[in-house]
This record gives sequence, C-alpha cells and structure tokens, in this order.
Amino acid sequence: MTSTDAASSARFDVRAFASTARGTLRPELQLEGYEASQLSPEAVHLLRYLGRLESATMEQLRNLLVTATHKDARVTAFLVTWAFEKFWIADAIDQILGANGSIGAQVGDEGTPRSDRSESAERRGPIRRAILAMGQGVPLTGVHMTAGLIDEWVMATAYERLDAVAGHPTLSATLDTIRGIKARHESFFAEEAHRRLAESAKTVKQATSQLSHAAWPIGAVDRSDADRTFFEQIVFGGADGLQRATTIGNRVAELPGLTPQTGDAVARKLRS
Repeated sequence: MTSTDAASSARFDVRAFASTARGTLRPELQLEGYEASQLSPEAVHLLRYLGRLESATMEQLRNLLVTATHKDARVTAFLVTWAFEKFWIADAIDQILGANGSIGAQVGDEGTPRSDRSESAERRGPIRRAILAMGQGVPLTGVHMTAGLIDEWVMATAYERLDAVAGHPTLSATLDTIRGIKARHESFFAEEAHRRLAESAKTVKQATSQLSHAAWPIGAVDRSDADRTFFEQIVFGGADGLQRATTIGNRVAELPGLTPQTGDAVARKLRS
C-alpha cells in the first residue's frame, strides 16, 4: 500500500457515517427524570438557545449550497447526514424543554437582532452570496469547513457549560449522547479544514478575512440580541469564560496558515 493509499483509507468515511446516522433520541431521553427535579430557568434558557441553533441547518445550508461547496460531492454527502442528525438533536432538545415547562426552541418571537456593522457580511442573502462566491471559487469550501470546525468547538464548549449549570443527571446523560454525535461532525470538519488550509494560500487568506468578523456560534447573527448577550455572558463571561474563549482562540491560531491575531479575533467575538 502506498502512502497515498494509506492516507486515503484513513480519511473520514462519509459512507459509513451516513449508514450509521443517529435518528430520533426520544426513546432514551428519560423525560420522567425531570418530573421531580426541573431544570433551572438559566439552564432552560441556554438549552433553548442551543436548540434554536441546532435547528437552523436550513439557514446554514441555504448559504452554503449557493457556492462552490455544493459542487463537492463528498462535502455535500456529509452535510446531508449532518443536517439529519442535527434535526434529531434539536428534536430531543424540544422534548426536554417541554418536560421542563418551556416552549420549543423555534416557537415564539425571535426578538430584535443585534445591530453590528462588522457582521453585515454574515447577513447576506443567498443571491448576493452566490454572486460573491463566483469570485471566491473552490477555496471558499475550505473556509466553510474551517468555520464548521470552529462552530463545533464553540458548541461543544456551550454544551459542557450547560451540563455544569444544570447539574442534572438526566440531562447529563442526554448531553453525553449529543456530544458523541457531534464528535463525528467535528472529525469531518477538522480533517477537511486542516487539509484545505494546508494546501491553499487562497483558502487561508479568505478564512482570515471572514473569521475576523464572524458571529459565533454559526447562526447567532440571526438570533436576538438579548439571547446572544445571555449566551456570551453565561458561556464566555467572567474569568472562567475568558479562559474558555481563549482556549478556542488558541486552537484557531494553531490551524494551518492562521495566526494568533485571527485566534484573538475569534475569542473577542465570543465575548462581544
């Protein structure tokens, strides 16, 4: 076997990922565990926000699939299963919210979004994105993979924080399952981001530009200012939150071609 063959065989197996996709989590949620011990209002708020983000896959795919990313068959195949699994994660969160007397993550008024001129690029619609993507080409796929990886880091940090805030064994068991599902998502994004950044200076340049103003987690730009502020304070506020943001920023800086300045920009946006 050649080194090329070995590298190929070690790649993330998209076909196996699709064939072992996790569907509904309802049978294992143990919702009766919330009857005698409800989640705190703070935990419910954070859980609901995370559920809203997990359910926003169509918003994300709408922005991705008008670019060169949709022409990459392997990436597109992954995203189909990724969206399927995120749908069921959001469904599980809605079931838990209901068991704790809360409305679903997608129910109710979204609220007034944050007004931040630095995030204007994040608010571009699919038509404008498609036009701009014509000049960015294939390197943009690497940017999407890099953003996806960072988003997984941010969400993993948020789920860990939720677990600590809630301190609820029933929720902890479900969060362990969710983290296991999302670990595979992170593996794919990590592989693609590292490879594409290492192979393309254009990808590095585009990623550096976009990461300097991106809102986190992905989809936050469409959420209400009040919810974003709550998320930033509970996950990345205070000395402990600063350390969590700095850790993510350091991981960004370690990606091929990226710099400490880019990592610092991401860390700042997590706390903005």
